Amino acid sequence: MLALIHQRIAWMDQVGIRQWNVTDYDGVYPPEYYQLCYQKGELFALEDTASGQIVCAGALKEQDDRWPDASQPAFYLHHLAADPAHKGAGRIFLRAAEAYAAGAGKVYFRLDSAIDNPKLTAYYEAQGYLPVGRCVDGAYEGILRQKPLSPHPAPST
Repeated sequence: MLALIHQRIAWMDQVGIRQWNVTDYDGVYPPEYYQLCYQKGELFALEDTASGQIVCAGALKEQDDRWPDASQPAFYLHHLAADPAHKGAGRIFLRAAEAYAAGAGKVYFRLDSAIDNPKLTAYYEAQGYLPVGRCVDGAYEGILRQKPLSPHPAPST
């Protein structure tokens, strides 16, 4: 997952997006943070079955302090990073994560996106994530987004 995040940070530098690459992302989220997420069972990944390579990953959290209303069961997506060479990996990951959340009884799937990234705004809105508020976390200013989920059967174990 860290390799994907670093790949995305380099990509942001190349295309002129100012987000993870200008907010000391590695300092705020060091490797120990991801290890803790792993131990809690919060990390999820999408694998390219042909190559065995992880092409998208993210953390699904049960709580998020950025959200003022946590009365409805939801998963909160953080650190979504997709390999730019694998077009559509992010969309596939989102659909699988949404189905997992619905199967776990969640009513909403929530995430946030940078307030000053119109391409990301358009992408999430095309995926059905509607803006419901704003958040500030240090140097980061974001738009809180959510998508209502349809109930699915619980995943089998």
